Amino acid sequence: MRPVPGVGLSPAPPELAAPASSRRAFSLDALRGFFLLTMTLGFTTGVAKYYPLWMFHRQEPWGAETPLDVAGISWRDLAYASFLFTMAAALPLTMSRKMEKGALEIQILLAAVKRWALLFFYALLIGHSNTYFLGYTQTARVLSIVGFVVMAMVFTRRRSDWDEGKYKIVNRAGWILAIAFLALTPLTYGKAFSFDRNDDIIVGLAFASFIGIVLWYFTRENLQARLAALGLAMALYLGAKGDGWISQWWWDAKFPWLFSAQRLVLLAVVVPGTIMGDIILRWMRSPEDGDGVRSWSRLRMGGLTLLTLAFTPLVTIGMYNRWVGLTTLLCAAMLLGGAFLVHAPVTATERMMRSMFVWAGVWLMIGLFLDPFENGIRKVPDTLSYFFTITGTTSMLLIALTGIVDGLRHRKWVSVFIDLGHNPLMLYVMYTILINSTLELIPPLRGVLRGSLGEAMVRSLLSVGLVILIVRTMSRKRIFWRA
Repeated sequence: MRPVPGVGLSPAPPELAAPASSRRAFSLDALRGFFLLTMTLGFTTGVAKYYPLWMFHRQEPWGAETPLDVAGISWRDLAYASFLFTMAAALPLTMSRKMEKGALEIQILLAAVKRWALLFFYALLIGHSNTYFLGYTQTARVLSIVGFVVMAMVFTRRRSDWDEGKYKIVNRAGWILAIAFLALTPLTYGKAFSFDRNDDIIVGLAFASFIGIVLWYFTRENLQARLAALGLAMALYLGAKGDGWISQWWWDAKFPWLFSAQRLVLLAVVVPGTIMGDIILRWMRSPEDGDGVRSWSRLRMGGLTLLTLAFTPLVTIGMYNRWVGLTTLLCAAMLLGGAFLVHAPVTATERMMRSMFVWAGVWLMIGLFLDPFENGIRKVPDTLSYFFTITGTTSMLLIALTGIVDGLRHRKWVSVFIDLGHNPLMLYVMYTILINSTLELIPPLRGVLRGSLGEAMVRSLLSVGLVILIVRTMSRKRIFWRA
């Protein structure tokens, strides 16, 4: 039954649904929404005199001009790799949908280029709108709000009940304004347009999206080849640690905004993500299970859900405090216990969760075993241990959400995350570009709820709540930003 525009829960994007199945990848949406929400919470944190060090990036606490030489990760370091993972896991679903509609090889490749270009353009608009780059002035705050409006005009997808002609006028006007915005607004703060003034997280996402689509398309029926590509990228990463042509090629990018070999390390997240996406796609295409068909009891499903939820806080706390050996042993014991929980699956959902658990365990243990390499796990500069470990914990969270949504069938428990996950581009800039700039633009509001740690926490929670309210409302009204 097709939902009425503007009414009810946010629908799953059509590209994340298999035509012959009623199944939807809601758990993947929830995972994306959860990590973008934690990223937003991180954006709202205040000054160091109020917040403890664990509230910041492990190597980049508030006020640090250069990364600290300290190993470990904090909760804020999880979002980057996890965001990449959710994007990569969605690629098989999106591209297979295009192929089922008859897309040719050249169309798939052009889709990869188009997505890279749109995401990079989005990164440029953020870089030329964010007060972090522009400066904390009233002019910069106004430009930030204008930049948000321009992004909305460019990236909002037309809803089925909107007038197509009017939509095209607004969208084309948005593109014209966006180009003028990028070209002219830097003059207001004494600079010129630069491709290097961009959001590096989104630039990395754009690169990962392009290479992920191309790699998945040509290896979609050959997993060994995809794993070989991962091994090759890791070999290049290791080769760049020494002297010679690999190191020179790896580190000396002439146009880093366009291509930097260093981003090939992102395959440590992209390849596992696409493998997880393949598992979800097989589940979506599998025959529906009959009513009452189940081999795992609700107690067993609940136990697996709780177990896989526990990996992320365990690993984060353990690696932050450098309890590496103990953390590794506990994870190994939990994996052994989980192996009994995922034994003998019968339904398609159970088989999917078992496959997910096996791969999640592999990536997690690789990451933990790599911790001593490169002097410990670090996000800055990123290490192999960081990417593989976070890929493992994120995969475990995906299993937990799958257990809640598809195993226990309590989708309402995570409906907020699902709605947020349907609108990642809007959610990513809602606080930093729109809400924060608006609040800072009004002098009396700048110091409100900032006099103590308690007040600062209330301000952060209120800001996050406002973000949830706005983005969730837009999703339920089926107003999405898409690249």
